[in-house]
Amino acid sequence: MLRHWKAAPKSRTGRHGTVAAAGRPALLAVAATMAAVGAVSAESLAQPSVGALEKRAADYIRFREDIATLEATPFNSAETTREAHRRLSAHDSKALSGGWVAYAALVAADTPAFAEALKGEVASGKKFDGLKGKDAFIARLSKDPGYPRRLGGADEATRRVLSMTAADIARVNALGEAFKTQAYAMQKTAWGKKRISAPPERLRDADAYASGRPVATAPELPALTEKGVTAPMLASVEGPWGADWGKEAPAALSGAPDAQVIMDRVLNLAARYAVGGVNAQTVETWAKNDRSERCLSMNVLMIRQCIAATRTPYEEAFCLGEHGLIDQANCLGWVAGAGGS
Repeated sequence: MLRHWKAAPKSRTGRHGTVAAAGRPALLAVAATMAAVGAVSAESLAQPSVGALEKRAADYIRFREDIATLEATPFNSAETTREAHRRLSAHDSKALSGGWVAYAALVAADTPAFAEALKGEVASGKKFDGLKGKDAFIARLSKDPGYPRRLGGADEATRRVLSMTAADIARVNALGEAFKTQAYAMQKTAWGKKRISAPPERLRDADAYASGRPVATAPELPALTEKGVTAPMLASVEGPWGADWGKEAPAALSGAPDAQVIMDRVLNLAARYAVGGVNAQTVETWAKNDRSERCLSMNVLMIRQCIAATRTPYEEAFCLGEHGLIDQANCLGWVAGAGGS
């Protein structure tokens, strides 16, 4: 069955609350049904929020989009570095780090061998905590977060995630180096050496841009469901949502030795997504990368301190190349051994 992803619709709230009186009988019926099957976990009963994983992944894809925009922007005026500052400092550390986990889970779920293993789990009939089928599998994922790592195809899924990450970081780092190179070239231009507005004004401008930016959303993307297991079709997607967005990954790719806990979260989310066990709560719980979040939070301060010390566009270009691009990319790429703190 072919379906399409859609961003979760915004809830509509009336003057007197979100639930109309006419909907109460249906809600009471659902509650009665849930009470009658108390042996089933609440997580199993929860209806997946459409696009919950994709919506979180959109926070990472927006970073890709900003990189592509800056790549296409020529260095011909002071507005180039102004726009780069606005975009690169607009990403929330928690949203960006969690967005990478969510997108990595989609990449893992798109791995054929891993999807086949998941089909076997759902169809196996194995029982767990009195449950069977999909409910038993989801319950096992809750009790044993590392269980998906031991399934067939997990190694291949991990390699795909690491390759995607390393390739993305290579592309962002290349842009960072280009910014630093341009910083030297701009010193030979009149506009590159011209004094710009005071640092506090530029920092306020960037803050206003970030606070006024709309929430990142996911477009409709194809996915294939077979035997109760869904796999996103990222190979058929072009642009920032495509798994091959980055440059070619290093040939001798290897993950960081202490990245297993993050990969467990990625594979666990991928498995939940595949069997229809993802909702907003599970995404909030599992789509976390604490080390990246801490690194990105510190880097926000580095960007602000660096911008505060600049007076010209060429100084801004070097600052953004080093901290806005290279350091920020390394905060995300440590899992793949592509940098970090």
